[in-house]
Amino acid sequence: MSSTPGTPKQKKGFQRLFQNPFGRFSSHISAPSTTSLPQTPRGPSLSGDSKVPGGSGDIDTAPNLSSAPVASHLASAPATLKAESISPQPDPVPLVEPAALEDEATKTTVTNEVWMGLRLSLQGLGGVSGLFPHLASATSILLECFNGIESAARNQQDYEHLAKELTSMTECLTELIKAPTPPSLTRCITGITLDIKSQAEGIKQKSTGGTIGRMVVAKEDEEDVVRYYRRIQSCFRQLQMNLNSSTWSIANEHLVNTRLEGLNPVKLATYDSKLSSTVSRRSCTEGTRIEILSNLNNWVYDSDAPSIYWMNGMAGTGKTTIACTFSEVLERGKRLAASFFCTRTTAECRDVTRIIPTIAYQLARYSAPFQSSLYKLLGDEPDLGSKNIQKQFERLLRDPLSSAGVKDAMPGNLVISIDALDECEDRNGVEMILDMLFRHGVNLPVKFFVTSRPEPEIYERMKQNANSQAMLHLHDIEASLVQADIELYLEEELESISPSADHIKQLAERSGCLFIYAATLVRYIKFGKRFANPRLRLESILGLTTESTKKHAEIDALYTAILASALEETRMEQQEAEVVKLVLRTVLFAQEPINVETIAALAGLEDAEQVGFALQPLRSVLHQSEDTGLVSTLHASFPDFMFSNERSGEYFCDILEHSQALAERCFVLMKEQLRFNICDLESSFVPDEKVENLQERMKQKISPTLAYACRYWGIHLSLASSSDNLSVMLEDFVSHRLLFWMEVLNLRREMAMGLEAFFKVNQWLIQASATSSDLVILVEDARNFATSFNNSPASQSTPHIYISSLPFCPRSSAVYKRYWDQTRGLLELRGSLMERRECAALAIWNLGGGDFVWSFAYSPDGTRIAAGFTNLNELRMLNAHDGTLLFDPLKILDDSNYSAAFSPDGKLVAFVTNYTAQVRNAHTGALQAGRFFI
Repeated sequence: MSSTPGTPKQKKGFQRLFQNPFGRFSSHISAPSTTSLPQTPRGPSLSGDSKVPGGSGDIDTAPNLSSAPVASHLASAPATLKAESISPQPDPVPLVEPAALEDEATKTTVTNEVWMGLRLSLQGLGGVSGLFPHLASATSILLECFNGIESAARNQQDYEHLAKELTSMTECLTELIKAPTPPSLTRCITGITLDIKSQAEGIKQKSTGGTIGRMVVAKEDEEDVVRYYRRIQSCFRQLQMNLNSSTWSIANEHLVNTRLEGLNPVKLATYDSKLSSTVSRRSCTEGTRIEILSNLNNWVYDSDAPSIYWMNGMAGTGKTTIACTFSEVLERGKRLAASFFCTRTTAECRDVTRIIPTIAYQLARYSAPFQSSLYKLLGDEPDLGSKNIQKQFERLLRDPLSSAGVKDAMPGNLVISIDALDECEDRNGVEMILDMLFRHGVNLPVKFFVTSRPEPEIYERMKQNANSQAMLHLHDIEASLVQADIELYLEEELESISPSADHIKQLAERSGCLFIYAATLVRYIKFGKRFANPRLRLESILGLTTESTKKHAEIDALYTAILASALEETRMEQQEAEVVKLVLRTVLFAQEPINVETIAALAGLEDAEQVGFALQPLRSVLHQSEDTGLVSTLHASFPDFMFSNERSGEYFCDILEHSQALAERCFVLMKEQLRFNICDLESSFVPDEKVENLQERMKQKISPTLAYACRYWGIHLSLASSSDNLSVMLEDFVSHRLLFWMEVLNLRREMAMGLEAFFKVNQWLIQASATSSDLVILVEDARNFATSFNNSPASQSTPHIYISSLPFCPRSSAVYKRYWDQTRGLLELRGSLMERRECAALAIWNLGGGDFVWSFAYSPDGTRIAAGFTNLNELRMLNAHDGTLLFDPLKILDDSNYSAAFSPDGKLVAFVTNYTAQVRNAHTGALQAGRFFI
């Protein structure tokens, strides 16, 4: 049996490189030499407590100003007094003792040296700040208004120490920037330098106002200037920590990237990813949503504001557009720490378990100190990205953000943006995310901006924590304000046809508070049918009436009009209309945005050109990305309309009927395109990740259409009604193409989706009352075979499906019986051990709960395992796919043995001890009933 070869071993001891990543910068950097500085006498210096918190938003109040300085003529008094100047009156008490005058002169000299040293250090920093334009600009501004500021500072006695610290920090920053390995310009560093520039501009504003230059300084101006300096001091500290970490990050870039990529982040989830064009995500029309965006900006910079802002609204009220605009504004100011925009159109963007790892990944790209801390955590616990949501939040966000080295290095007013949380599939996971935000968010150096529909599970969580968040209900905003914004939007979008002000007003009134209505109007009028006149379309929309009083009446009437126009065009042949319907339904049921070739294949059409023509009249409700060519629904409200018989009437899409057609097409496509060794891998000795040009091979050999069919056939099958034809196609697929299908998913690192497909197929077979058929056994054995391969080292090299997994398959397995006779030249294993292989574990997990597992139970759908540990007196709920903990262990007070059981629907789990019984929510662990004493 061939084995996966090892690569040359990495030399041990590389961890010593990370034991003290900041050590090289820890030595004290002395102030510059001042032996050659001029010794012009000066007034008293500024001094005071230099303690400044780590964040720029938390600044000590400037100390009170000292008493007025000694009159300036004393500094130039003659050394001796002539006799004629002696008054016959008794000598008055001298204003200043000679010793005091000497001390004052010394202080003046020291002060002069301190401020001259600061000037020189700022000049040095400005000279090396070419990589950091905002920092260079800030130093230039500070030097420009330095004379006036220096003079104002000399009139105080509390700020000399501040000047010394600024000098030391400035020199340290200069050395860091001049280092042999210059630091990278992270967004965090850019944000800090923007802060420094902002404070410098504040100083310049006070300086150029004339107050400081006149030497008669108003007390409030002096205090403002000192506050600016203290903020600059705080920013310098943050910048120093970030530059240290940035240098370390560059030196260890490959190792850092490897660990971060292990989090499996969803890179399409950022607000500005390439998916944003695919789903037609856009920012607000200029001049609209001004008040909302202004309030959001105030929330960002208000240190007393809650750390969570929840913006909710009904479908179509413009949540995502506002969130996108807000994220753009934050990004311009380098205040966007991370973003995750959920969407139903893409599986990974609606997976709630991917949100926290993705945010942690983006934070590591934003902040070098956070990256360093996360790197260490992932070294100790490399699988954190696959843990339950609670552990993800605590270990990937809370712990690194709470550490002093990270918290103090973060600039103030950072925001993490999470949009459309309601579009995630796992409602329990959504609740857990919100619980973690409210439990830990207030103690973190970031704020969280969350948008969603007011779905029950989200609304209840928010209602319970009303005092811990700011809240905005978009659908409750005064209608006149919303309609004014919609009018602006319509005027800009319909400018080419010059509608009258009255027409714009009518359209805005029809839109109500729904921006999606206005957006759909625009698309319908501008981009509709091939032979449509935009003005005629506008008039037809204005002529629409509805007698319905239901809450979706306006949007339903609009969607109905669009579909009627698209499907009943007089110039369209009946066959063409049927193609349009078929394309529409295919896009509606697709599990992700798909290209026209995939639409054609799934719809059973001859070529993609037919799809292109069919999409033309549907552009009001479907979107095709100009960048990727992928097609998806324009807005979530449209599928809601189409899947409701009551709302869509004759245009209703039947889930059962069309799911069967899609499942059948997936089986046909896999039969046509799957084959042995699909990517022509030369050797089983080379792990997949080491295969030369593997990504290019996959692109050539595995079409997007085949990839879609391999990923989603199980979902389409599970949504279809029972069918003899589907059962026959399923048996044919598992009997002849199972191993080829595993090749595709393993090469694409998507085996988890395959295992999920088999779980869904199992449920479909049970509902179809086929529990005694050979097909059930075949599917069960296929799932076991795929699970065993996926959890073994053999999965690192796809050819080992045949070379290792199949020879070791239990002889009683239907998979072995169907496939072994088709192989040639493989090592055949014989003996009593192989006869007992069916007893071997599919996977072995370390549950971390001790040695005594007293009982366990499978959930009816096979996705969860309830395991009880008597030595720890606790019940654990595990993911049946990978053994991860789904929520915190449930402690049991009784020191006794117990049993666990799931309810028939899998929503509840009950466990009974010798003395008590209780019922828990199987998804969250929440107590539903009990404890009952028995």
